[in-house]
Amino acid sequence: MQRIPSLDGLRAVAISLVCLSHLSYVKNQIALHTSSFGPLGVRIFFVISGMLITKLLVEERQRSGEISLRAFYIRRTVRIFPAMWFYVAVMATLSIAGLITLQRHDILHSLTYTMNYFPVRSWYLGHLWSLSVEEQFYLLWPLVLCFGTPRVAIRVALLAIGLAPLLRFLILLLAPTTLYHEWFPASCDSIATGCLLSLLPVGRWKNLTIRIAASRWFVTIPILVFLANSLRHRAEGYVLLSMKDRVLFMGLDTIGVLIMNCGIALVVQRVVTYPHDLVGQILNARPTVWLGRISYSLYLWQMPFLNHEASSWITRTPFNLAAALCAACFSYYLIENPLLQLRKHLRWGEPKRAVQVDPKNTAVVTEAVG
Repeated sequence: MQRIPSLDGLRAVAISLVCLSHLSYVKNQIALHTSSFGPLGVRIFFVISGMLITKLLVEERQRSGEISLRAFYIRRTVRIFPAMWFYVAVMATLSIAGLITLQRHDILHSLTYTMNYFPVRSWYLGHLWSLSVEEQFYLLWPLVLCFGTPRVAIRVALLAIGLAPLLRFLILLLAPTTLYHEWFPASCDSIATGCLLSLLPVGRWKNLTIRIAASRWFVTIPILVFLANSLRHRAEGYVLLSMKDRVLFMGLDTIGVLIMNCGIALVVQRVVTYPHDLVGQILNARPTVWLGRISYSLYLWQMPFLNHEASSWITRTPFNLAAALCAACFSYYLIENPLLQLRKHLRWGEPKRAVQVDPKNTAVVTEAVG
């Protein structure tokens, strides 16, 4: 499948938001009020992931008549695991050398993709909670698409979108001190929203998203997303002070998050549909696309350098940003990209070929499907 215009640019926006969030805590620099940007950046990654993975699997079924789970998991393994394993190995080596401190079970939780259920963790590996959520999604969602009809998949996505906010509401009501936001059942609604965006059939709801994306007032959508995210982040710090504050946060963590997820999905719809307008040109500019392509490696490697607890010169701005980019380039060009090219060359995880019959000579013709 060819790269979808603007998605790399949107990934660049997401990773920039994450880095700005972590940069706001770094010592010895101008104060930044961007700490709320990190969760928003991760949420954008989640919506994109749900949309893209669903699109790839649906197109595979349309071409070949079935979805190869084996091929899917091979592709995801080659794409995700090596770069993350290398990063974890480097952090473990630095920990053994006494240069950084890791929590007791950090390595185990990282390698088993269960970090999102263990809030006591080190700064250096704590951000892998989002990769854990992604891997749990990769494990479950293809099964729904493989063994269920598109209508069933839509119902499952809608169920996740409805139940995740309800779970958050109940936890806030009964046990407000619980750190639940990174649990897959409590955070899967953002990914499910992206899935639903790809699954919507042509009809009333699909036409509605297209009309909203084409509206001259569309600029209000990203503004609303940023506003809801900022209000939710601000209210989160006061959730334990009074019932009034808790009720406010309950609304922002349920209805507010729903607005954010839907708004991000509409932004994805907009930038994919109109890649040549002003925003599309910015997102598809070479520097933006490049940043989006290395965004996974940059997400892994920005943590040691944007460390709020460190005080060495390499963790000071702008040296920390330059070091993070250099480490990300090393990971992308020497680990990620070569393995992706090798996978394509050796056809690891290639979907099955569709079999068609030539009506002129009844010869069997095979067509590559991925």
